[in-house]
Amino acid sequence: MRKKLIYLLGVALVLTTKVSAQKVSVDDAIMIALTHSPDINISKLDLEGAKARETLQKGDYLPRIDLGVVGGKDKLKVGSYNIDGSGFVGKISASQLLYDFGRTGGKITASTKERLAYAAKLKQSVAKKILEVKTSYYNILKAKSIIDVNKKDLTLQQEQLRRAKRYYETGIRTIIDVSDAQVRLTQAKLALNNARYDLKLQLAVFEQVLGYLPQDGSYVFGYETREWLKDDCKKDLPKVSQDLQHYIDFAYAHRHEIMQMQYLCESASASVRSYKGEYFPQLYLAGQYTKIDSKQTDANALQLDHKWQAGVVLDWNIYGGNKTDASVKAAKVLQMQRQSQLAKLKLRIKREVVHSFLNMRKTEDAIILSEDVARASLQKFNQAQKRYEYGLSDYIELQDARQGYIQSLNDLVIAYYDHFIALAQLDYAIGK
Repeated sequence: MRKKLIYLLGVALVLTTKVSAQKVSVDDAIMIALTHSPDINISKLDLEGAKARETLQKGDYLPRIDLGVVGGKDKLKVGSYNIDGSGFVGKISASQLLYDFGRTGGKITASTKERLAYAAKLKQSVAKKILEVKTSYYNILKAKSIIDVNKKDLTLQQEQLRRAKRYYETGIRTIIDVSDAQVRLTQAKLALNNARYDLKLQLAVFEQVLGYLPQDGSYVFGYETREWLKDDCKKDLPKVSQDLQHYIDFAYAHRHEIMQMQYLCESASASVRSYKGEYFPQLYLAGQYTKIDSKQTDANALQLDHKWQAGVVLDWNIYGGNKTDASVKAAKVLQMQRQSQLAKLKLRIKREVVHSFLNMRKTEDAIILSEDVARASLQKFNQAQKRYEYGLSDYIELQDARQGYIQSLNDLVIAYYDHFIALAQLDYAIGK
């Protein structure tokens, strides 16, 4: 008995821990996605690659030091001397770029702007992932609520079938009412079954968006069954008081895609300056020291032990097969393309903001009107039930009233969660 009690307590503890670990809120889902999503990881790696390229370009401004050692046989003729010997030659050289007319500076600026563009792209990926998580999360809550509505419909159909059978047995109604109630009950079961499959599909989308399976799949959502007509849905809605132009201006200032394209435009401009620098010389400060350790066949031969040299080097490519002209032209074309892409991007973002704003207002109005329709439909259904019980109406009128009531609840559920999806889309569109 004692062992059994300990076992039951252990099971209860496990179940309690499991339930407490299962609940996933929308904020939890966002954190999971930002941590585990492959999309975010790809953007992070793109940024790391851009940082490495920036470091590579900055290296051209730093001194360069080379060390070389050569060993073997040599032959040297100096005046009347013919020297044959063997040994080693060690050489160390250093150079420092002094000035190159913006060639290196342009490359560094271009790589820096490219790195900033990838940083903005990462932020845009984060914003897009947040939108995807919110959309998927609210679609799941919508699917769960539609299941609740279908369960309510199933309950009403079961009650109606029992009522129709009772009325038929007492001779008040005909067998057609029983047959129709059975058909409607089966249809309600089918609708409930389809709604459950829709929920499973939404869950699959949710886990794909997250890129990770929370709690190894044993998780639930922060969802509670609600009585839609008991409370006023309008009270739950976030207040949006700004006008459309405010959101358009906000998007132009904060949308990460615009920042990314602006940095790419600046990177292209810096590349043009860098390629133009190839028309001019490069100025270096260079030095070299050579140490020679050799054995000569002629003991009286001139022995060269070491040498050094230092000075300023001017390196100027006079002609390179029109490569510089082609590089400058290609860089200018890219610059103009980026500017056109920026203008096109602003037009697309404005359209997205307008669409999201109007959709938000549309769903807000839909909630208010759908709630009014649902309340009126419930009242009509209650009246139709009484009329049917008193024999003042037929079965068709009752079922039409029931169907209208269930459909109005379904429309209310869809409008309610679509509104929160529209708010998430508006936040994404303006870069909030």
